[in-house]
Amino acid sequence: MRNRWNRKCIICMLPGILGTLVFFVIPYIRMLYYSVIDNQYRRNFTGLSNYIKTIKNSYFILALKNSLLLILAGVTVLVIFSVVLSLFLYFGNINGRSAFILPMLLPTAAISVIWREIFKDAVTALPVYLLFWWKNTGICIILLTASFAAMDKEVFEAAAVDGVGSIRKHIYITIPMNIPVIIFTTLLSIVNSFRIFKESCLFYSSNYPPDCSYTLQYYMNNHFYKLDYQVLSSAAVLLSVFIILIIIFCFKLQKKYQF
Repeated sequence: MRNRWNRKCIICMLPGILGTLVFFVIPYIRMLYYSVIDNQYRRNFTGLSNYIKTIKNSYFILALKNSLLLILAGVTVLVIFSVVLSLFLYFGNINGRSAFILPMLLPTAAISVIWREIFKDAVTALPVYLLFWWKNTGICIILLTASFAAMDKEVFEAAAVDGVGSIRKHIYITIPMNIPVIIFTTLLSIVNSFRIFKESCLFYSSNYPPDCSYTLQYYMNNHFYKLDYQVLSSAAVLLSVFIILIIIFCFKLQKKYQF
């Protein structure tokens, strides 16, 4: 009976496994291959020369700096704002959380047109940051309020008996008990920061935005148009390693604070 159940589970998992192999694992292996050859025609092995070329490229350095700045500044502000707003909405019994989901449902092209009209004279990366915050606040609030709702109410009752005020209650009880969820929200926001390329590209209507908004996605997209698959592949591998390191760090941090 157990073997029959295991076979059924494997059959149900098979489409997902095949999809992962065809659309993720095999293309990634092919990308690794392209990153160590001179071009797609002669296909001579070049070792790490493509990676060295990419790391020394000034535009790659600029794109990496802007992507890191978006993570350090954009994601930090997003998470802090979402935590404060979630506390205000949930513990204040305010039914307004659904309004923050609307930006996620609106078409990106329509939003970009409106954004261009509002920020048509902007020469900084602030419009892209605002768009990132506006679109991703909703999902952060959903995750955080769900975590707040799952908390044991007896903890707050005990704190009230001890005379703990509302602000201190959230600083010393609510936030520490929800650190694993806050870390997960931060990780999700970091992943979403790499997905803001579509909105940014439509906002600037160009593959070459101002230097302050030139991120790694622009760098790889432009090399794709140039058919420079070797540089594109090496940049993609470096980006994937960077993201994997962030994920490992976040999971280790989350495990440390897991109750």
